[in-house]
Amino acid sequence: MKKVVIFCFLLFVIFSVNAQKLNPVKWTFESIKKSDKSFDIVCTANVESPWHIYSQFVGKGPVPTTLKFKPNPLIQIKGAVKEIGKIEKHYDKNFDAEIAYFTTKVQFVQSITLKVASKTKLTGTIEYMVCNDDRCLPPTTIPFEVAIQ
Repeated sequence: MKKVVIFCFLLFVIFSVNAQKLNPVKWTFESIKKSDKSFDIVCTANVESPWHIYSQFVGKGPVPTTLKFKPNPLIQIKGAVKEIGKIEKHYDKNFDAEIAYFTTKVQFVQSITLKVASKTKLTGTIEYMVCNDDRCLPPTTIPFEVAIQ
């Protein structure tokens, strides 16, 4: 009986380890005040090795990283989202294209202006895809919220 209990326990441990969802990207979100009503919203992706996250500008191929902001009547979005990080470009035979991506860390920065001086929040979603040399994970969409003060 003792062997059966130990066997069942080991099976449980093996299946629970295999059932864990891979999540090689850890996100942080912050607002940085530039002037009285001007802020940068910084979305930072810390990527575990050997994974990489794709640029917003991959062209054809994998799912690009995309930020979407929920409209807020107190906020005006200024320009496009900038990417800050060491971009790498490699030809990918699977997509028959040169693909741009980041390893280790990338920041996606959106400039905003408050229409009136007040505290508010900016909410939205980030859709992204990560791959390594062996496989890709399905695209992931996560919500975010940043306090602006």
